[in-house]
Parts: sequence; structure tokens; C-alpha cells
Amino acid sequence: MRFDHVSIAVKSIDRAAEFFTRYFPALERSPKTRDDQVSGAFYWQDFHLGGFVVELIEDLPGEPGFVSKFIDKHGEGMHHLSIEVNHLDPIVEKLRAGGVRVVDEQKYPSGSATAFISPRSAFGALIQFWQVPDFDAEHKHNPPRDARATFDHVALAVRDIHQAYNFFSKYFTPSSIDHEPHLVDDGNFALGHMQIAGFKLEFIQSPPGGAKNDFVGKFIDRYGEGMHHITLVLSDFDDTVARLKAGGVRVVDESINWRGEKEAYVSPRDAFGVLIQLWSASQEQ
Repeated sequence: MRFDHVSIAVKSIDRAAEFFTRYFPALERSPKTRDDQVSGAFYWQDFHLGGFVVELIEDLPGEPGFVSKFIDKHGEGMHHLSIEVNHLDPIVEKLRAGGVRVVDEQKYPSGSATAFISPRSAFGALIQFWQVPDFDAEHKHNPPRDARATFDHVALAVRDIHQAYNFFSKYFTPSSIDHEPHLVDDGNFALGHMQIAGFKLEFIQSPPGGAKNDFVGKFIDRYGEGMHHITLVLSDFDDTVARLKAGGVRVVDESINWRGEKEAYVSPRDAFGVLIQLWSASQEQ
């Protein structure tokens, strides 16, 4: 398994792509393209950002489909995580044997195949597996990087980090626990990290007994468990924040952590439903 991208459901790929390329060192990987899958037809476009890939998805004009249904229910925002694999069938068999709900399976003449883990089975996260015939191709291992940015992690808000650890450790290979759950931010939430298929997933949960600022609990009460934010580490942190503000983008919760490093958040209201955490480059990764 190898993590490939996080997908964002948007009303306009053109507008969203302009936002990410304007403020961050994003490099196009694939142009806007129509795709037809069992879930329906849609447009997609993706780009490299900080050593990772971000995909944008949009319904066809005048043809409401699964993207519009998602946006109508949740608003624009992170839609799914995608993982490349070399052999899909044994993964699906193991998932089903464990009672995990697998949906939207499809195979293509090229040898590609895809299947999704339902968010009902994966802590609110829709997870795609994509079987690629050229899994070992060199370009897949070395996406272009830019010294100005590193895509550090995707964070999931969950009710129980240990249960999430058990699920991902069982079904995702390779995987390892970086940090056992621990309280942070004066006990306002618990935090844990896992390395999963070559990428870091962060899990956040409410602390036992609650907290004065229980933002995780409020998020889950409103949206359910699921993807909460993405984190970018920036060498040009100050310049990026200044450009965002000059462009009228709402930057919130600017602070200095206990190590003296800077952080801030781009409001999802101005980032197509995605809460983007920004760290200065000295932040530990």
C-alpha cells in the first residue's frame, strides 16, 4: 500500500485550483479530466503539494451527482483518502472477512481496479484503494518536492484513538504507531500519530471527562467522526500568512507553541471547506 492523495469535493475545480496554486507551492500533476466510475461521472484534477498529492473533484455541469450530494450534506471539503495498492482482491477479502463495509468496486481493462471502505467502517473517513498496474514505477515513488512546503499529515477526529489504531494496524500495511495518545493544549484534546502506508495520519479525540474547549467533541457532534484538517509545514510561513491576509483569506488562531514555533489556521470558509493548519518549518515532523 502507498498513500497517494487526499480528495476535496468542490463546486468549482478552477476556483479551488487557483486558490491552492496562488498561495502554496502547488504543481499540477494532472489536468482537469472527466472520469466515469460506478458512483457516477465527474471531473477531477490533482496537483503535488509538499511531497503529497491533492485532488479536486467536481460534478459535471448541470448533472448533479455524488459530489453535489456530498456538498449538499456536508459542504465543500475533504471527501476521501486514496491509497495505491499492487493487489486489491486480497485486501478486499480481508476487509470483508473482518466485517468492514466495502463499496463501489470497479475493474478496468487496463488492469486498474478500485474499491472504497465505507466511512461507516472507518471512523467517518471514506478510503479508496486504487490498484495500479505500474505500482513500482519510479515516478510513483518520487513525487516532486518544493523546499518551501511539506505536507505533514491529515487529521481525523475520532471518539477513541485506540480503536482507530487497532483498525488501521489490522488492515493497512505497512503501519506503525508514532505516538501513543497523550493530552495536549492544556488538556483540551488527546492526540496520537500513526504512519500508514508511508503517510502520517493524526488522530484527535476529546479528553476523558471533557475539556473547557472541547472542539473535537463539538466537531463530532456536528459532523460525526471524520477528516478534520490537513497540516502544511512552511519555510516561508510569514510570507504565506501575509499573502493570505492580503488576499482577504481568513487566518485564525495564530499562536506560538511551547517550542517557540509559529502556527496558524486558514479558515475552511475561505479554503473550500478545508481547515488548513500551517506550521513554521522548524516544527517537528
